Amino acid sequence: MRRFTRHAAACNEIQSAQGMLSLCLSVLLLRTTRRWTLRVGAGLCRREVPAQCFRCDNSSMLQASVLLLIVSIWFPGATRIAGTDGSLSFLLALFCALLSIGAYAETARRLHRVEATLATAVLMISAFIIILSLLSMLYADNPLRTMRAVFAQVFGFGIIPAVAAISTRPKGLVAVDRVVMAIVIMSVVTSCLVAIGLGDARFADRAEGYFKHSNQLGIALSAGLPLIAAKMVSSRKHRVLLLGCLVAVLLGLVKSGSKTNFVLGVAGLGAFFGLYSIYLIRRKKSPVKIIVGTVVAPILLQVSLMALQSLNPRAYNLLALQLSGGEAHSVVSRQRLWSISIDLGLSHPFMGVGAGQPVGHIAPHSHNLFIDFFRTLGVPGLALVSIMVLVVLAYLVSAVLCTLLGNDRGSDQAAEVNVMVLGASVSLWNYIVANQMSDSFGPSTAAFFWLPLALLIFYRGMQRSLQTGLERPKLYAGTGSQLFQH
Repeated sequence: MRRFTRHAAACNEIQSAQGMLSLCLSVLLLRTTRRWTLRVGAGLCRREVPAQCFRCDNSSMLQASVLLLIVSIWFPGATRIAGTDGSLSFLLALFCALLSIGAYAETARRLHRVEATLATAVLMISAFIIILSLLSMLYADNPLRTMRAVFAQVFGFGIIPAVAAISTRPKGLVAVDRVVMAIVIMSVVTSCLVAIGLGDARFADRAEGYFKHSNQLGIALSAGLPLIAAKMVSSRKHRVLLLGCLVAVLLGLVKSGSKTNFVLGVAGLGAFFGLYSIYLIRRKKSPVKIIVGTVVAPILLQVSLMALQSLNPRAYNLLALQLSGGEAHSVVSRQRLWSISIDLGLSHPFMGVGAGQPVGHIAPHSHNLFIDFFRTLGVPGLALVSIMVLVVLAYLVSAVLCTLLGNDRGSDQAAEVNVMVLGASVSLWNYIVANQMSDSFGPSTAAFFWLPLALLIFYRGMQRSLQTGLERPKLYAGTGSQLFQH
């Protein structure tokens, strides 16, 4: 009885520490952003009319809200409201959506047609998914769980317009770079907390961090790795520091014990450095960088496997079993889960069993994006999510090819933008592939789809402007109504 009491007290202390840590990080980022925006805003507002000062304040509030949102998505368990994980993140996403809609009415008409069409298409599909999810409350066994699907889509309306709005303000590139650095910082902070033993762990070598499951932690870290690598190769002053950040996040990924996301994370890094090497060859850059980029990928893979074998032997043995052709327990259980989910979808082909509904008493979701949408929303849901993924993948492939084959002026800014396009593309790819095994676009990880997509839209739009030789690059379009006219 004493052991149980001590364990309960320890759990309460850990949860309190998690909440305090999340709050402290949020306040720190908020104060940092506020100081920067006050310095920039002071210089602008002294010479601008009051209406422009108001726009400055609105932009500052939006930037702070986006940074707070990025902090909160790494602590879904510590930011719960009324027992629901990630509730604070959902409220922040709603707030960002409201602020960005107001900002959209005041922004310049600077969005390229392709980026405007993509944003419109993705958000319209997301809106239809929300409508279907809300309608499924009428026949779902647990109507409240349908809000899980709604939460995941609302992040898109909060993140994409918000990044678009802050990028059109003065020093928009700096503002978006701050968003990227916030993702990098939170990836490193979470990895360090996991490495030193904080964060729940179902097994000694399977850390969950502050998510519900270790797979969710793995998805978040594997999505952040390519962005860290992109910042590292594009930075001149802080490469050693960013290399340390990259190693720290790799260590956190090893501690998570998520085999799928470990493979995706390492393979994604290899793909990024491979694409970067091709980019350097096409631009006839320094041969030393080309050699380093080509050699780093296989070395990184070998070092990562050695680290996994040393720090997480259980995950390494399971991964070796799968690669050798054997069937691990996790693979067998996934196949059984998919079979049951497909049968449920075939039993309710037109409406599904309802958004967010669990697979009986087996699992909360189907561990596959397409199968889960077919099971929960039927053929209409499967069609919508398939179109969304195909549209995003087509845009992603186009962005990568244009980066590798396109012509630019060779400026430092163009090189940085090109590298960030590659990093955001690989990050987005990692998330989409991870959702075929580890998750089903759940509310705890959905933000790690919308953030790389918003960054890719921004950097691709800026890249397009730099390649066409415009003196003042077009970034984003004006009002929401103008956006939908495209």
